[in-house]
Amino acid sequence: MIRAILLFVLLVLIYQSIKVVVRSATRASQGKSGPARLPGEEMVLDPECRTYVLRERAVVRNVRGNTQYYCSEECARKHGSRARD
Repeated sequence: MIRAILLFVLLVLIYQSIKVVVRSATRASQGKSGPARLPGEEMVLDPECRTYVLRERAVVRNVRGNTQYYCSEECARKHGSRARD
């Protein structure tokens, strides 16, 4: 039973690794880098959940003098509580 679980975990890790390699190779061959976006729309990275969000739709907070962009109020709260610790 434990061998089956370990085999499953190993297969998932291999699958995820191959997926990352294929995506990066595809982007490199197409000359793309970074997140996909529409012309004229800037994407910003949420420091909490590491997802990209349109700047116009982002929740904006000033953290220690730096402007931070979040995908939701929940991520802003989580990151804000960690910054205070």
